[in-house]
Amino acid sequence: MAHKKYDIIDQESGRLDPTIYSDPDIYREEMDKIFGRAWLLIGHDSLIPNPGDFFHTYMGEQPVILTRDKTGQVNAMLNICRHRGARLVRTDDGNCKSFVCAYHAWTYGLDGKLEWVPGEQELYDGTIDREQFGLKKARVATYAGLIFATWDHEAPSLEEFLGDARWYLDLEFNRSAQGTVAYGPHKWVQPVNWKTAVDNCSDWYHVPYSHASAANALTRIMGAPRMTSDVLWRKKGRAAFVNGHQVAFFRLPDDSFDGNPYGADTTAENHAEAIERLGELRGDGVMLGTHSLFPNTVLGFRLAIPRGPNETEFWHFSMTNAADTPEKQREIALEHSAQNGVGGHFESDDVDNWAQVSASGTYASAREMGQYINMGIGNTSTDDVFPGQISDRFISEQNQRFFYNRWEEFMNADSWADIPLDPMKANFEGTASMDG
Repeated sequence: MAHKKYDIIDQESGRLDPTIYSDPDIYREEMDKIFGRAWLLIGHDSLIPNPGDFFHTYMGEQPVILTRDKTGQVNAMLNICRHRGARLVRTDDGNCKSFVCAYHAWTYGLDGKLEWVPGEQELYDGTIDREQFGLKKARVATYAGLIFATWDHEAPSLEEFLGDARWYLDLEFNRSAQGTVAYGPHKWVQPVNWKTAVDNCSDWYHVPYSHASAANALTRIMGAPRMTSDVLWRKKGRAAFVNGHQVAFFRLPDDSFDGNPYGADTTAENHAEAIERLGELRGDGVMLGTHSLFPNTVLGFRLAIPRGPNETEFWHFSMTNAADTPEKQREIALEHSAQNGVGGHFESDDVDNWAQVSASGTYASAREMGQYINMGIGNTSTDDVFPGQISDRFISEQNQRFFYNRWEEFMNADSWADIPLDPMKANFEGTASMDG
């Protein structure tokens, strides 16, 4: 490994250097060392169900065409013509037979292969090597309908990248053989650094204060459980940390989970299927809470897409169970959007906080003081039942420390050979797999 360039988090004191939020050189390096290496969530099978379907997405700042070709294969390709660099796709999604550049009409297949060049014989004298000039393609892999891609062809498999975090993620994404459906995305841009949204994902410390008005409204109008400090401080919950990913979860009936009798399942039949697919413990005894995937996925399927050191474009998808009725799917999608969509009850509160945190890195005195994410230091352990590093505290700042430690590992590495992966030890009971 090269010299350790970045030492931004002190694991003993919890001191964090806020320079990482505002420094343009650091940001540019993140685009290469993090977004150029990591497996990134870029789409869902339900967004491109048919041959010829495409969905325009991003890997970091780079525009990407996600396609399902004539054979049913999923492809992720840089949305840049190999001739002069013009974008091929200028719309969000659609269905087509090929991609034609509007500049000089170079034409590519759904698999990215160069199919036609005007004047190939007359003007280029037959010298164009079509095999050489196909679109740049990323590695693609799927987990339970979620589509991931990486530019790094030396990266470990997606299964290794997710590691034992999948043991928990199955609780949301792998309950039904029919899979899930993604609705959206809602898109909006905010003046925040992309990292602030990820490290906030499991921060329940701010909820009674930042979200007091929204929480009170949900209690008064919808009868939701109260989220005052005296309630949350006593709430029993846990969190697991694997490879920079974080999942909050509840062990039933021991922990303080507020939900319906079937948890994520809307009927007794769905619940029985979940037990068959996940085993008795996961299907009936564990409920998933907030979670994030390194580097930029939060709250299920929500992307924090970097647009600069202090600008982030958020894409919010609502995930529903494909086994549910259309009416139930719509109800769930509307509920997701009402809470964390562009006009969500909680969104405006969060964005203001993240903007303030992001801006702090521009002030010399703030950089000198640093920030402190020291709550719960020393309170993680391993467990014979639950995989990963485990915290038995519902409220802590473990996620922030694990996230920034993973950030350091990527930013200080010369290649994937320098980036550690947690060993996989989970017992995956049931019939669910990476493929669904």
